Amino acid sequence: MDLDRIEQLLEKYWECETSVEEEQELREFFNNNEIPEHLKSVAPLFTYFSKEEAVGDLGDDFDNNIIERLQTEKAPKKGKVVRLIFNAMKVAAVGIILVTAGNFMKQEYIDKKDAIDPYMTGTFEDPEKAFEETKKALMLLSKNMNVGKKQVQKVGVFHEAQEKIKETETL
Repeated sequence: MDLDRIEQLLEKYWECETSVEEEQELREFFNNNEIPEHLKSVAPLFTYFSKEEAVGDLGDDFDNNIIERLQTEKAPKKGKVVRLIFNAMKVAAVGIILVTAGNFMKQEYIDKKDAIDPYMTGTFEDPEKAFEETKKALMLLSKNMNVGKKQVQKVGVFHEAQEKIKETETL
């Protein structure tokens, strides 16, 4: 067989473009001829199937033997106690899952409740205490507003000075 033809077929083979007949031609080349040195690394790929055919197969009755063995062997029966324990374990597992889910839901509800209604956490039963706390909060707000007012006045003075500078520049 022509070595150039084999090398072309190998190129097609590596690009996955060979037909079944061309692959058979490659197998025959690697099984029957003396293989050149530069192609010896590729030879096991094509000689594998012929070597496996020589080893043999499992036989025609292999499937029947396996099926027959499977049918003759019977699974051991589980006792009532074993079944009772397995069923109890299943029930216990479901119970644990439900308790865990309940605890998670309870915690989420508590967290959400505080986040949804933050104003209800600081209520007073005594109206006088409520009045005093409101008075303190309004005083704090007033104090901060006065500080802010002073800062705004400073900005106003700065703005007036800036206007005066602009007027002197235009003259």
